[in-house]
Amino acid sequence: MKRIWKVVVILLIALLIFYFWDDGFRENDPLESPVQPGTAISGNEGFEQQGMTNAKRPEKGISTLVGKTSKEVVGQFGEPDRKDLSVFGFEWWIYTANPMIMVGITDDGTVNQIYSADTKADVYPYENGQSSQDIYRSTIIESELEVVVGENQYTFVLNGDDIKNKMLIQSEGLFTQLYMDEKGEELEGVRFIDPVTLVMQQPYDLFYKGDLVEVKKPSSKDQMAVDRALERQILDITNIYRANHGFSNLKKDYQLQVVAREHSKEMALQNYFSQDSPTLGSLANRLKLAGIDVKKAGENIALNYTDAIEAVHGWLNSPAHQEVLLDKNFTHIGTGVYGNYYTQNLIQEVEKSSKQD
Repeated sequence: MKRIWKVVVILLIALLIFYFWDDGFRENDPLESPVQPGTAISGNEGFEQQGMTNAKRPEKGISTLVGKTSKEVVGQFGEPDRKDLSVFGFEWWIYTANPMIMVGITDDGTVNQIYSADTKADVYPYENGQSSQDIYRSTIIESELEVVVGENQYTFVLNGDDIKNKMLIQSEGLFTQLYMDEKGEELEGVRFIDPVTLVMQQPYDLFYKGDLVEVKKPSSKDQMAVDRALERQILDITNIYRANHGFSNLKKDYQLQVVAREHSKEMALQNYFSQDSPTLGSLANRLKLAGIDVKKAGENIALNYTDAIEAVHGWLNSPAHQEVLLDKNFTHIGTGVYGNYYTQNLIQEVEKSSKQD
């Protein structure tokens, strides 16, 4: 009996040590996109053209804007809150509320895609917050989808994770990406996108016959504008995801943003991918050097995701990263993007004394 009590005491001591050694900093393993840039595989030049899908496009909801003009977007939603440049050359028109939507506008003023994670957005025939069971019952999920553009044939191949949390649905002249919260088993966001833009962005494994859609590399000035745009979009999407799960919005913190931005920049320039900086060390040390006093902090980093939507979705579907993303105690955020490197720092500030010095 005495031995049992000794074991119990030892376990309690171990738990107490673990509890008090928890310094409040959560650094997750780096998250890399399963689809790497430039990995599309070319097949033979000749092919038999397959018939187009018989599935009809949705007749209502925001998907109907894909292929329409920017004037029609303004007519429905008004002028956007801001316009962000994308790495693919088109503009993102950002509407931050009522509902929060992102609309891709090409140089000729055509809508090439539209995305929303807002439960108030009309993403017919789906609903943000809809259970995955409902979607599986009402939707045919395929692992390979083909599209023909001119004389070129493209086949998207979905892996097991894609089937579970990033399904791709094809209809006439339109693809629908369903961003699922695999853990919560519900639809978190929807992107409606035209076939050419989906080929250009390549968020899935891609096999093709013919030519790929050319993507012009942005200038250094434009790349910097894209990086800043991605930072803003990650904040927007993170906050709408938090709102969907009943958590408060995070406030942007400039100093924290600098810390995140410098970490992404250093990873890119020094060609490493890790939470620990070879020059500045851990997140705790980087925050300390920046003079940021926190009660609790977490960091998510990612590499090679197509855009902000894909990066945040990747974090959401990694249990450890989701814990940081949806931590109810965090109050402030700083996001830094440099090329394909993304860093997201979230903190709970130390409560400031109300007494005057």
